[in-house]
Amino acid sequence: MSSQTRIADRAAVSAALADPALTMPRVPDGGPASGIRWLRRSVARFADGAEHDRRRRQATGLLAEVEPAGLRRLAAERTCAALEVIGGGPFDLMARVARVVPIDALVVALGMPPVPADVVTAVAKAYQPGTGAEEPADEAVARLVEAFGGVPDEPTAARVGLLVQTCDATAGLVGNAALAMLRADGERSVDAIVAETLLHDPPVRMTRRRASDTGAVVEIDLATGGCPFGAGPHQCPGQDHATAIAAGILEPVRGYALVNPQVQYERSAALRVPTELLVTR
Repeated sequence: MSSQTRIADRAAVSAALADPALTMPRVPDGGPASGIRWLRRSVARFADGAEHDRRRRQATGLLAEVEPAGLRRLAAERTCAALEVIGGGPFDLMARVARVVPIDALVVALGMPPVPADVVTAVAKAYQPGTGAEEPADEAVARLVEAFGGVPDEPTAARVGLLVQTCDATAGLVGNAALAMLRADGERSVDAIVAETLLHDPPVRMTRRRASDTGAVVEIDLATGGCPFGAGPHQCPGQDHATAIAAGILEPVRGYALVNPQVQYERSAALRVPTELLVTR
């Protein structure tokens, strides 16, 4: 195996995501007691085996308290309220809705203390090792830990991790689905639009694993491989919640129009998220 391999074939992608010989790449040591490196070392996302299973149960236990249908209604209500404040003039759907409503809706549904969406975004920018500056992320993680009781333990990390993993992925799903909806004619249901977006323009494009025998990095193409929420032990536990939030946001956005159909995307090998989506009523 070369130092880096890419897997894109559908059958091979599913097999790779379930292969116990392909483990999560190691995350860096060190850092503040409640910083970004602590968060990576304390969530299920970057763990394997029994450690992963224990931490995943903490996250799924939180999600089990939230009914997706209720989360969808909450997302729709929050979107309607945001649109009312914004008015009918041109605005950036990404900044004003897609990057705010998913976090706010999940915080309310989970009974968490209010947290600013931009703080969660600051953590998300550096969540994957090597993708962003750690110092602002350290400060943002510390703020979230303090908001959730001030104890940097695994239950706190599970709460922070849920918000962080909701942040970019759900914003990308909302943005890509909104773009498809506003570009197209017809009256397809928002559920159909979300489902088609996950098939053809998913927000999460790639994940990495490490071959335990050679240490080689393996890139797994989730988009081409038809696994928008992953598969195997690390399959996203919140896929029903993410699609519910996206559908709840899209319904109030019907009837808006794109100001500029040419869209730029954030620079990322793993994510496809519009940087800006200018719309008007």
